[in-house]
Amino acid sequence: MTMKRIGVSQEWLSAEKRAARQAAADAMAGREAAAVSAAAAEVRLQAGLAYLDAWFAGETLKLTALTEHHAHEELEAARARLSSATGNSQEVLALTGAQGVAEDETAEVRQQQAAAMAALERWVGTKADDLAAPSSLSTPEEQAYVASHPTVLAAHLDADVARKEAELARTSRNPNWSWEVSYGQRAGYPDMVSVGVSIPLTVAPARRQDRDIASKLALTEKAEAALAEATRMATGEYRALASDAKRLADRIERYRASVVVAAQQRTFAAMAAYRSNQVPLMTLFEARHAEVEAQRKLFSLQRDLAKTQAQLALKPILEGAAR
Repeated sequence: MTMKRIGVSQEWLSAEKRAARQAAADAMAGREAAAVSAAAAEVRLQAGLAYLDAWFAGETLKLTALTEHHAHEELEAARARLSSATGNSQEVLALTGAQGVAEDETAEVRQQQAAAMAALERWVGTKADDLAAPSSLSTPEEQAYVASHPTVLAAHLDADVARKEAELARTSRNPNWSWEVSYGQRAGYPDMVSVGVSIPLTVAPARRQDRDIASKLALTEKAEAALAEATRMATGEYRALASDAKRLADRIERYRASVVVAAQQRTFAAMAAYRSNQVPLMTLFEARHAEVEAQRKLFSLQRDLAKTQAQLALKPILEGAAR
């Protein structure tokens, strides 16, 4: 029976099994595409936060430089008054110390600005010399935020993949048929053509196919539980951020009305009193310094509000990015 043999063999899959395989493959491809979009959303968020830190650091530097300028002006005036015997050495010494403190504050803020600009360059890839004022961001609604949250979207796609794989495992209970056609050339014997059909029989499905299906269903339940947990986490995160944004906005309005305006009025009053020779230079400097400190605190609150709003607006995956 030694012979040369050539043939064609083909496995036949049912339409249901082909559809299940295609659905599982599409679900896995969608999950990987969503992972890329989630990474892009995280980069966008971190770049936005770094931009806000850099811009507010620059504005704070302007305020500290203004304090340093005020200290220098008043120190020069105090020295002139001392030389003309209308001032005293205590005032000069106090303003000298105040100038040193102002210079140190400026150096500290300049260091913070340099670190913020380096962090911004790390995310955007280029060095920025001048930054425009940040524009307002639209805050999404809770349902849109949760649905587009990277963790929720990833958990949703994981659950979808698990369901598709469970369906694919269910279709494996029905074995695949195969057919074969071959031609054999035998030495000393007539040539032979054979046609065959193979129909596998499932043996002990409860120990094989059913166990595989049960494991896939268990993984599906696990993925759906993870999706529910991710949804609760994103909902809590949104409500916490929205609450922080509202409270910060209220604090900003209250602080501006009760502290900043009062500090400005104090500076005007101190300037008028100094011009009428009713208060020393140190009093004027302290009023100016208090106004600058109030502005710095206001900038700090505005920065916290902007960063909170940025997290609400930039953390979700943009519509269509996961497709």
